[in-house]
Amino acid sequence: MSGILSQVFGTLSGSGSAFLTKFVIMLNATPLHFALLSAIGQVSQVFQALGAFVTRRRKKRKGVVITLQFIGCAIALNYGILPFILSSRNAINAFLLFFFVSVSLLSIAGNAWIGWISDIIPLRVRARFFSALSQYLMLTTVAVSYGFSLFIDHFGSVGKESLLTKRAAFFSAGNLPVGFMIIFLVAVAAAFSGLGVLSRLPEKEKKIEEEGTAGMFFSPMKDGNFRRFILYNCWWMLAVGIGAPFWQPFMLQKLRMSLFEVQIYGSINVAAAILVLRLWGRLIDAHGNRAAMRLVILLGGFNPMIWLFVTPHNYPILYLEAITSGIMWAGAGLVATNFVLSIAPDERRQLYSGLSGAFAGIAMMITMLASGAFLPRRLEISGISLEPEQVLFGLTGLARWSTQLPLSLVREPRSGSVSEALAFFIREVKSRILK
Repeated sequence: MSGILSQVFGTLSGSGSAFLTKFVIMLNATPLHFALLSAIGQVSQVFQALGAFVTRRRKKRKGVVITLQFIGCAIALNYGILPFILSSRNAINAFLLFFFVSVSLLSIAGNAWIGWISDIIPLRVRARFFSALSQYLMLTTVAVSYGFSLFIDHFGSVGKESLLTKRAAFFSAGNLPVGFMIIFLVAVAAAFSGLGVLSRLPEKEKKIEEEGTAGMFFSPMKDGNFRRFILYNCWWMLAVGIGAPFWQPFMLQKLRMSLFEVQIYGSINVAAAILVLRLWGRLIDAHGNRAAMRLVILLGGFNPMIWLFVTPHNYPILYLEAITSGIMWAGAGLVATNFVLSIAPDERRQLYSGLSGAFAGIAMMITMLASGAFLPRRLEISGISLEPEQVLFGLTGLARWSTQLPLSLVREPRSGSVSEALAFFIREVKSRILK
Protein backbone atom coordinates (compact mmCIF):
# COMPACT_ATOMS: atom_id res chain seq x y z
CA MET A 1 0.00 0.00 0.00
CA SER A 2 2.87 2.38 0.73
CA GLY A 3 4.22 1.82 -2.77
CA ILE A 4 0.84 2.59 -4.34
CA LEU A 5 0.47 5.85 -2.42
CA SER A 6 4.04 6.81 -3.25
CA GLN A 7 3.29 6.10 -6.91
CA VAL A 8 0.39 8.56 -6.80
CA PHE A 9 2.91 11.22 -5.80
CA GLY A 10 5.34 10.15 -8.52
CA THR A 11 2.69 10.14 -11.23
CA LEU A 12 1.47 13.63 -10.38
CA SER A 13 4.66 15.43 -9.39
CA GLY A 14 7.64 13.11 -9.73
CA SER A 15 10.42 12.77 -12.28
CA GLY A 16 9.02 12.00 -15.75
CA SER A 17 5.48 13.11 -14.89
CA ALA A 18 3.40 14.27 -17.87
CA PHE A 19 1.69 16.68 -15.49
CA LEU A 20 5.00 18.44 -14.82
CA THR A 21 5.56 18.67 -18.58
CA LYS A 22 2.15 20.32 -18.97
CA PHE A 23 2.92 22.53 -15.97
CA VAL A 24 6.14 23.92 -17.46
CA ILE A 25 4.40 24.40 -20.82
CA MET A 26 1.95 26.62 -18.94
CA LEU A 27 4.98 28.53 -17.64
CA ASN A 28 6.21 29.06 -21.26
CA ALA A 29 9.10 26.59 -21.10
CA THR A 30 11.82 26.68 -23.77
CA PRO A 31 13.55 23.57 -25.21
CA LEU A 32 16.37 24.14 -22.72
CA HIS A 33 13.86 24.13 -19.85
CA PHE A 34 12.49 20.79 -21.07
CA ALA A 35 16.05 19.44 -21.17
CA LEU A 36 16.74 20.71 -17.66
CA LEU A 37 13.50 19.20 -16.35
CA SER A 38 14.46 15.79 -17.69
CA ALA A 39 18.12 16.11 -16.75
CA ILE A 40 17.34 17.00 -13.14
CA GLY A 41 15.62 13.66 -12.71
CA GLN A 42 18.86 12.01 -13.78
CA VAL A 43 21.47 14.20 -12.12
CA SER A 44 19.65 13.63 -8.84
CA GLN A 45 20.65 9.98 -9.21
CA VAL A 46 24.20 11.11 -8.46
CA PHE A 47 23.08 11.47 -4.87
CA GLN A 48 22.04 7.80 -4.69
CA ALA A 49 25.52 6.91 -3.48
CA LEU A 50 24.95 9.18 -0.48
CA GLY A 51 22.31 6.71 0.68
CA ALA A 52 25.07 4.22 1.45
CA PHE A 53 27.11 6.94 3.19
CA VAL A 54 24.19 8.14 5.35
CA THR A 55 23.35 4.62 6.52
CA ARG A 56 26.85 3.13 6.79
CA ARG A 57 27.11 3.62 10.58
CA ARG A 58 23.48 2.76 11.27
CA LYS A 59 22.03 -0.65 12.02
CA LYS A 60 18.67 0.35 10.53
CA ARG A 61 17.67 2.36 7.49
CA LYS A 62 13.97 2.98 8.10
CA GLY A 63 14.39 6.32 9.88
CA VAL A 64 16.57 7.72 7.09
CA VAL A 65 14.10 6.62 4.41
CA ILE A 66 11.06 8.08 6.19
CA THR A 67 12.73 11.41 7.02
CA LEU A 68 14.17 12.07 3.56
CA GLN A 69 10.99 11.03 1.77
CA PHE A 70 8.94 13.32 4.02
CA ILE A 71 11.10 16.36 3.24
CA GLY A 72 11.41 15.53 -0.46
CA CYS A 73 7.66 15.17 -0.92
CA ALA A 74 6.81 18.22 1.21
CA ILE A 75 8.86 20.43 -1.14
CA ALA A 76 6.37 19.68 -3.92
CA LEU A 77 3.78 21.80 -2.10
CA ASN A 78 5.72 24.84 -3.34
CA TYR A 79 5.22 24.00 -7.02
CA GLY A 80 1.60 25.08 -7.14
CA ILE A 81 2.24 28.36 -5.33
CA LEU A 82 4.91 29.66 -7.72
CA PRO A 83 2.62 30.85 -10.59
CA PHE A 84 0.73 33.07 -8.12
CA ILE A 85 3.74 34.87 -6.68
CA LEU A 86 6.26 34.99 -9.55
CA SER A 87 6.33 35.81 -13.25
CA SER A 88 6.44 32.86 -15.66
CA ARG A 89 10.19 33.22 -16.21
CA ASN A 90 11.02 33.39 -12.51
CA ALA A 91 8.43 30.73 -11.64
CA ILE A 92 9.93 28.13 -13.95
CA ASN A 93 13.45 28.81 -12.65
CA ALA A 94 12.26 28.52 -9.04
CA PHE A 95 10.32 25.36 -9.89
CA LEU A 96 13.40 23.71 -11.40
CA LEU A 97 15.37 24.53 -8.25
CA PHE A 98 12.69 23.09 -5.93
CA PHE A 99 12.33 20.05 -8.19
CA PHE A 100 16.08 19.40 -8.09
CA VAL A 101 16.18 19.45 -4.28
CA SER A 102 13.07 17.26 -4.01
CA VAL A 103 14.15 14.49 -6.38
CA SER A 104 17.70 14.52 -4.98
CA LEU A 105 16.43 13.82 -1.45
CA LEU A 106 14.07 11.16 -2.79
CA SER A 107 16.98 9.59 -4.69
CA ILE A 108 19.02 9.23 -1.48
CA ALA A 109 15.98 7.75 0.25
CA GLY A 110 15.42 5.37 -2.67
CA ASN A 111 18.93 3.96 -2.39
CA ALA A 112 18.48 3.34 1.33
CA TRP A 113 15.13 1.69 0.57
CA ILE A 114 16.80 -0.65 -1.96
CA GLY A 115 19.26 -1.77 0.73
CA TRP A 116 16.40 -2.26 3.18
CA ILE A 117 14.29 -4.34 0.79
CA SER A 118 17.13 -6.36 -0.76
CA ASP A 119 18.06 -7.58 2.73
CA ILE A 120 14.55 -8.97 3.14
CA ILE A 121 13.90 -10.47 -0.32
CA PRO A 122 16.08 -13.48 -1.33
CA LEU A 123 17.97 -13.21 -4.63
CA ARG A 124 16.27 -16.28 -6.12
CA VAL A 125 12.85 -14.55 -6.13
CA ARG A 126 13.87 -10.88 -6.16
CA ALA A 127 13.10 -10.27 -9.84
CA ARG A 128 9.62 -11.78 -9.44
CA PHE A 129 9.03 -9.67 -6.33
CA PHE A 130 9.92 -6.45 -8.14
CA SER A 131 7.86 -7.48 -11.17
CA ALA A 132 4.78 -8.04 -8.99
CA LEU A 133 5.36 -4.71 -7.21
CA SER A 134 5.79 -2.95 -10.56
CA GLN A 135 2.46 -4.29 -11.78
CA TYR A 136 0.57 -2.69 -8.90
CA LEU A 137 2.45 0.57 -9.35
CA MET A 138 1.70 0.67 -13.08
CA LEU A 139 -2.00 0.09 -12.48
CA THR A 140 -1.92 2.98 -10.05
CA THR A 141 -0.24 5.18 -12.66
CA VAL A 142 -2.97 4.43 -15.22
CA ALA A 143 -5.84 5.18 -12.84
CA VAL A 144 -4.30 8.39 -11.52
CA SER A 145 -3.18 9.60 -14.96
CA TYR A 146 -6.61 9.21 -16.53
CA GLY A 147 -8.51 10.89 -13.73
CA PHE A 148 -6.27 13.90 -13.35
CA SER A 149 -5.53 14.39 -17.06
CA LEU A 150 -9.26 14.75 -17.67
CA PHE A 151 -9.32 17.24 -14.81
CA ILE A 152 -6.49 19.35 -16.28
CA ASP A 153 -7.77 19.13 -19.88
CA HIS A 154 -11.13 20.48 -18.71
CA PHE A 155 -9.67 23.91 -17.94
CA GLY A 156 -10.56 26.20 -20.82
CA SER A 157 -12.82 23.62 -22.51
CA VAL A 158 -16.16 24.91 -21.14
CA GLY A 159 -18.34 26.59 -23.76
CA LYS A 160 -19.05 30.30 -23.71
CA GLU A 161 -22.77 29.69 -23.40
CA SER A 162 -22.16 28.41 -19.87
CA LEU A 163 -19.98 31.24 -18.63
CA LEU A 164 -22.49 32.24 -15.96
CA THR A 165 -22.34 28.89 -14.21
CA LYS A 166 -20.01 28.31 -11.28
CA ARG A 167 -18.60 25.25 -12.96
CA ALA A 168 -17.62 27.19 -16.07
CA ALA A 169 -16.08 29.94 -13.97
CA PHE A 170 -13.89 27.46 -12.11
CA PHE A 171 -12.77 25.63 -15.25
CA SER A 172 -11.88 28.77 -17.20
CA ALA A 173 -8.44 28.76 -18.83
CA GLY A 174 -7.23 31.38 -16.38
CA ASN A 175 -7.72 28.97 -13.48
CA LEU A 176 -5.31 26.35 -14.83
CA PRO A 177 -2.73 27.28 -12.13
CA VAL A 178 -5.41 26.53 -9.52
CA GLY A 179 -5.88 23.10 -11.08
CA PHE A 180 -2.18 22.35 -10.77
CA MET A 181 -2.12 23.55 -7.18
CA ILE A 182 -4.88 21.03 -6.39
CA ILE A 183 -2.92 18.27 -8.13
CA PHE A 184 0.23 18.95 -6.11
CA LEU A 185 -1.79 19.03 -2.87
CA VAL A 186 -3.26 15.61 -3.68
CA ALA A 187 0.22 14.29 -4.56
CA VAL A 188 1.75 15.34 -1.26
CA ALA A 189 -1.23 14.10 0.77
CA ALA A 190 -0.89 10.67 -0.87
CA ALA A 191 2.86 10.61 -0.21
CA PHE A 192 2.42 11.41 3.48
CA SER A 193 -0.21 8.68 3.80
CA GLY A 194 2.20 6.22 2.18
CA LEU A 195 4.92 7.12 4.65
CA GLY A 196 2.56 6.22 7.48
CA VAL A 197 2.16 2.74 6.00
CA LEU A 198 5.88 2.41 5.24
CA SER A 199 6.80 3.18 8.84
CA ARG A 200 5.04 -0.03 9.95
CA LEU A 201 7.01 -2.38 7.66
CA PRO A 202 9.61 -4.74 9.20
CA GLU A 203 13.35 -4.29 8.83
CA LYS A 204 16.46 -6.43 9.30
CA GLU A 205 19.42 -4.94 11.10
CA LYS A 206 22.53 -4.47 8.97
CA LYS A 207 26.21 -4.43 9.87
CA ILE A 208 27.80 -1.13 10.82
CA GLU A 209 30.46 -0.29 8.23
CA GLU A 210 33.69 0.92 9.83
CA GLU A 211 35.56 1.51 6.58
CA GLY A 212 36.53 5.12 5.83
CA THR A 213 34.37 7.13 3.48
CA ALA A 214 36.92 7.32 0.66
CA GLY A 215 37.76 3.63 0.89
CA MET A 216 34.09 2.74 1.02
CA PHE A 217 33.25 4.61 -2.18
CA PHE A 218 36.32 3.61 -4.17
CA SER A 219 36.44 -0.07 -3.23
CA PRO A 220 33.76 -1.12 -5.78
CA MET A 221 35.85 0.44 -8.56
CA LYS A 222 38.57 -2.14 -7.84
CA ASP A 223 36.11 -4.76 -9.09
CA GLY A 224 36.86 -5.23 -12.81
CA ASN A 225 33.44 -6.66 -13.57
CA PHE A 226 31.76 -3.71 -11.88
CA ARG A 227 33.84 -1.31 -14.00
CA ARG A 228 32.69 -3.14 -17.13
CA PHE A 229 29.11 -2.96 -15.83
CA ILE A 230 29.49 0.82 -15.34
CA LEU A 231 30.74 1.14 -18.93
CA TYR A 232 27.72 -0.76 -20.28
CA ASN A 233 25.24 1.05 -18.03
CA CYS A 234 26.58 4.51 -18.89
CA TRP A 235 26.59 3.64 -22.60
CA TRP A 236 22.93 2.62 -22.39
CA MET A 237 21.95 5.72 -20.43
CA LEU A 238 23.83 8.01 -22.82
CA ALA A 239 21.88 6.42 -25.66
CA VAL A 240 18.52 6.65 -23.90
CA GLY A 241 19.17 10.30 -22.99
CA ILE A 242 19.34 11.42 -26.64
CA GLY A 243 16.05 13.20 -27.28
CA ALA A 244 14.62 12.04 -23.94
CA PRO A 245 13.34 15.49 -22.88
CA PHE A 246 11.13 15.77 -25.96
CA TRP A 247 8.85 12.71 -26.13
CA GLN A 248 5.99 14.32 -24.22
CA PRO A 249 6.50 17.90 -25.51
CA PHE A 250 6.58 16.51 -29.07
CA MET A 251 3.20 14.84 -28.51
CA LEU A 252 1.66 17.87 -26.83
CA GLN A 253 3.09 20.59 -29.09
CA LYS A 254 4.04 19.14 -32.49
CA LEU A 255 1.41 16.38 -32.76
CA ARG A 256 -1.17 18.58 -30.97
CA MET A 257 -2.34 15.73 -28.76
CA SER A 258 -4.32 16.55 -25.60
CA LEU A 259 -3.00 15.52 -22.20
CA PHE A 260 -5.74 12.87 -22.11
CA GLU A 261 -4.53 11.44 -25.45
CA VAL A 262 -0.99 11.36 -24.07
CA GLN A 263 -2.34 9.41 -21.11
CA ILE A 264 -4.04 6.94 -23.49
CA TYR A 265 -0.61 6.30 -24.99
CA GLY A 266 0.79 5.93 -21.49
CA SER A 267 -1.95 3.56 -20.37
CA ILE A 268 -1.43 1.28 -23.39
CA ASN A 269 2.27 1.34 -22.59
CA VAL A 270 1.57 0.44 -18.98
CA ALA A 271 -0.98 -2.26 -19.88
CA ALA A 272 1.56 -3.99 -22.14
CA ALA A 273 4.18 -3.74 -19.41
CA ILE A 274 1.84 -5.22 -16.80
CA LEU A 275 1.07 -8.20 -19.01
CA VAL A 276 4.74 -9.12 -19.41
CA LEU A 277 6.29 -8.04 -16.11
CA ARG A 278 5.97 -11.42 -14.43
CA LEU A 279 7.24 -13.04 -17.63
CA TRP A 280 10.34 -10.80 -17.54
CA GLY A 281 10.76 -11.63 -13.86
CA ARG A 282 10.72 -15.38 -14.54
CA LEU A 283 13.05 -14.93 -17.51
CA ILE A 284 15.60 -12.99 -15.43
CA ASP A 285 15.44 -15.48 -12.56
CA ALA A 286 15.94 -18.35 -15.04
CA HIS A 287 18.42 -16.92 -17.57
CA GLY A 288 19.93 -13.83 -15.95
CA ASN A 289 19.84 -10.09 -16.49
CA ARG A 290 22.38 -9.96 -19.29
CA ALA A 291 20.38 -12.22 -21.59
CA ALA A 292 17.21 -10.28 -20.80
CA MET A 293 18.95 -6.98 -21.52
CA ARG A 294 20.01 -8.16 -24.96
CA LEU A 295 16.33 -8.57 -25.84
CA VAL A 296 15.55 -5.18 -24.30
CA ILE A 297 18.19 -3.49 -26.47
CA LEU A 298 16.78 -5.02 -29.66
CA LEU A 299 13.34 -3.58 -28.91
CA GLY A 300 14.79 -0.38 -27.49
CA GLY A 301 16.35 0.56 -30.82
CA PHE A 302 13.28 -0.39 -32.85
CA ASN A 303 10.69 1.70 -31.00
CA PRO A 304 12.14 5.20 -31.72
CA MET A 305 12.27 4.45 -35.45
CA ILE A 306 8.46 4.37 -35.59
CA TRP A 307 8.40 7.97 -34.37
CA LEU A 308 10.20 9.09 -37.54
CA PHE A 309 7.02 8.53 -39.54
CA VAL A 310 4.50 10.14 -37.16
CA THR A 311 2.64 13.34 -38.11
CA PRO A 312 -0.33 15.26 -36.60
CA HIS A 313 -2.53 13.35 -39.07
CA ASN A 314 -1.45 9.76 -38.29
CA TYR A 315 -0.34 9.96 -34.64
CA PRO A 316 -2.72 7.12 -33.58
CA ILE A 317 -0.03 4.72 -34.88
CA LEU A 318 1.82 5.58 -31.69
CA TYR A 319 -0.77 3.57 -29.80
CA LEU A 320 0.65 0.47 -31.51
CA GLU A 321 4.20 1.53 -30.71
CA ALA A 322 3.12 1.91 -27.09
CA ILE A 323 2.68 -1.88 -26.92
CA THR A 324 6.26 -2.75 -27.92
CA SER A 325 7.56 0.18 -25.88
CA GLY A 326 5.74 -1.08 -22.79
CA ILE A 327 7.16 -4.57 -23.26
CA MET A 328 10.66 -3.14 -23.63
CA TRP A 329 10.56 -0.76 -20.66
CA ALA A 330 9.09 -3.44 -18.41
CA GLY A 331 12.20 -5.54 -19.02
CA ALA A 332 14.56 -2.56 -18.86
CA GLY A 333 13.14 -1.48 -15.49
CA LEU A 334 13.59 -4.90 -13.92
CA VAL A 335 17.10 -5.27 -15.29
CA ALA A 336 18.02 -1.80 -14.01
CA THR A 337 17.03 -2.85 -10.49
CA ASN A 338 18.35 -6.40 -10.48
CA PHE A 339 21.48 -6.48 -12.65
CA VAL A 340 23.75 -4.52 -10.31
CA LEU A 341 22.42 -6.44 -7.30
CA SER A 342 23.25 -9.74 -9.00
CA ILE A 343 26.94 -8.88 -9.50
CA ALA A 344 27.49 -7.12 -6.15
CA PRO A 345 28.80 -8.79 -2.96
CA ASP A 346 25.98 -9.28 -0.44
CA GLU A 347 27.33 -6.73 2.02
CA ARG A 348 27.91 -4.13 -0.75
CA ARG A 349 24.59 -4.26 -2.62
CA GLN A 350 23.41 -0.83 -1.49
CA LEU A 351 26.75 0.82 -2.31
CA TYR A 352 27.05 -0.87 -5.73
CA SER A 353 23.47 0.15 -6.52
CA GLY A 354 24.10 3.74 -5.42
CA LEU A 355 27.29 4.16 -7.44
CA SER A 356 25.68 2.57 -10.48
CA GLY A 357 22.76 4.98 -10.23
CA ALA A 358 25.11 7.93 -9.83
CA PHE A 359 27.15 7.11 -12.95
CA ALA A 360 24.00 6.34 -14.92
CA GLY A 361 22.39 9.61 -13.88
CA ILE A 362 25.41 11.65 -14.99
CA ALA A 363 25.55 9.82 -18.32
CA MET A 364 21.88 10.35 -19.17
CA MET A 365 22.03 13.96 -17.98
CA ILE A 366 24.83 14.70 -20.47
CA THR A 367 22.86 13.70 -23.57
CA MET A 368 19.62 15.17 -22.20
CA LEU A 369 21.22 18.60 -21.77
CA ALA A 370 23.00 18.30 -25.11
CA SER A 371 19.67 17.51 -26.77
CA GLY A 372 18.15 20.71 -25.41
CA ALA A 373 21.17 22.94 -25.99
CA PHE A 374 21.94 21.68 -29.51
CA LEU A 375 18.52 20.83 -30.91
CA PRO A 376 19.14 19.96 -34.59
CA ARG A 377 17.40 21.59 -37.54
CA ARG A 378 14.49 20.11 -39.48
CA LEU A 379 15.77 17.43 -41.85
CA GLU A 380 14.51 16.24 -45.25
CA ILE A 381 15.30 12.60 -46.18
CA SER A 382 13.83 11.01 -49.32
CA GLY A 383 10.78 13.22 -49.22
CA ILE A 384 10.23 12.68 -45.49
CA SER A 385 10.33 15.84 -43.39
CA LEU A 386 11.70 15.21 -39.91
CA GLU A 387 11.13 17.62 -37.04
CA PRO A 388 14.24 18.37 -34.91
CA GLU A 389 12.89 16.06 -32.19
CA GLN A 390 12.46 13.23 -34.70
CA VAL A 391 16.10 13.54 -35.75
CA LEU A 392 17.04 12.94 -32.13
CA PHE A 393 14.63 9.99 -31.90
CA GLY A 394 16.40 8.33 -34.84
CA LEU A 395 19.80 8.89 -33.26
CA THR A 396 18.72 7.39 -29.92
CA GLY A 397 17.50 4.26 -31.69
CA LEU A 398 20.89 3.70 -33.36
CA ALA A 399 22.77 4.47 -30.16
CA ARG A 400 20.65 2.02 -28.16
CA TRP A 401 21.43 -0.84 -30.54
CA SER A 402 25.15 -0.17 -30.13
CA THR A 403 24.89 -0.97 -26.38
CA GLN A 404 25.18 -4.67 -27.27
CA LEU A 405 28.94 -4.11 -27.52
CA PRO A 406 29.76 -3.12 -23.90
CA LEU A 407 27.08 -5.47 -22.54
CA SER A 408 28.99 -8.45 -23.93
CA LEU A 409 31.90 -7.59 -21.60
CA VAL A 410 29.90 -7.93 -18.36
CA ARG A 411 29.96 -11.23 -16.49
CA GLU A 412 27.00 -12.37 -14.41
CA PRO A 413 26.48 -15.51 -12.30
CA ARG A 414 23.77 -17.76 -13.72
CA SER A 415 23.69 -15.85 -17.01
CA GLY A 416 22.19 -17.78 -19.93
CA SER A 417 22.39 -17.20 -23.67
CA VAL A 418 20.18 -14.76 -25.55
CA SER A 419 18.85 -17.57 -27.75
CA GLU A 420 17.68 -19.49 -24.68
CA ALA A 421 16.11 -16.34 -23.26
CA LEU A 422 14.33 -15.58 -26.54
CA ALA A 423 13.04 -19.15 -26.79
CA PHE A 424 11.81 -18.91 -23.19
CA PHE A 425 10.09 -15.59 -23.92
CA ILE A 426 8.34 -16.88 -27.06
CA ARG A 427 7.31 -20.11 -25.32
CA GLU A 428 5.80 -18.20 -22.40
CA VAL A 429 3.93 -15.79 -24.70
CA LYS A 430 2.49 -18.67 -26.73
CA SER A 431 1.36 -20.48 -23.60
CA ARG A 432 -0.45 -17.35 -22.40
CA ILE A 433 -2.17 -16.84 -25.75
CA LEU A 434 -3.31 -20.46 -25.94
CA LYS A 435 -4.72 -20.50 -22.40
